[in-house]
Amino acid sequence: MVRVKKRWNQHAAPRSLAQMANAISSTVWKLAADVVLNLENENFETSTQGQRVDLLEELACYLVHYCDRWVYSRTSQEQRSEFIDCLVRDMARLLEDSRVDVQGSGHYQAAFIDKLNQRSADYAAFSYSEEDGCSFAMRCRLGEKVRATMGLRDERWIPDYIVGREAPAVETALQRSLTGLVRIDS
Repeated sequence: MVRVKKRWNQHAAPRSLAQMANAISSTVWKLAADVVLNLENENFETSTQGQRVDLLEELACYLVHYCDRWVYSRTSQEQRSEFIDCLVRDMARLLEDSRVDVQGSGHYQAAFIDKLNQRSADYAAFSYSEEDGCSFAMRCRLGEKVRATMGLRDERWIPDYIVGREAPAVETALQRSLTGLVRIDS
């Protein structure tokens, strides 16, 4: 598992919601990229850079939704909205940069935000708990989305791999990062 930031270098310095969201967006990006690398290392087939960015996007949608669920009970609605808005904008910029590198110039942020809104509405139907994180059903939905992004060769095994190995690992790493970096005064 990739190393992610779990604490600030200067502990006492106050952080804005935008700074916290920026740090978490970096964590989400690293975790999503690590899952793509793990898929390739496990011999799941990715054939193009565009497909890899599609995978990053699916994983980012899941992890942003996880952040929203985690923040929900810890903040006011206004703080949650500001934090998630900053997080989404940072993620959209990162994904657009990757799309431009792979597919050429274009405006990709709006498409990512649309997909994120669709996925969040979908994932919202599943349960989440502070103790266990995302439900098995939500992880299965992520597995389905990753399978749809991958080729036909490995479609039978990808959901099991995502549900059993990658989703729990990235949730644990992201939770540690959120716990250490996101301090919101009510």
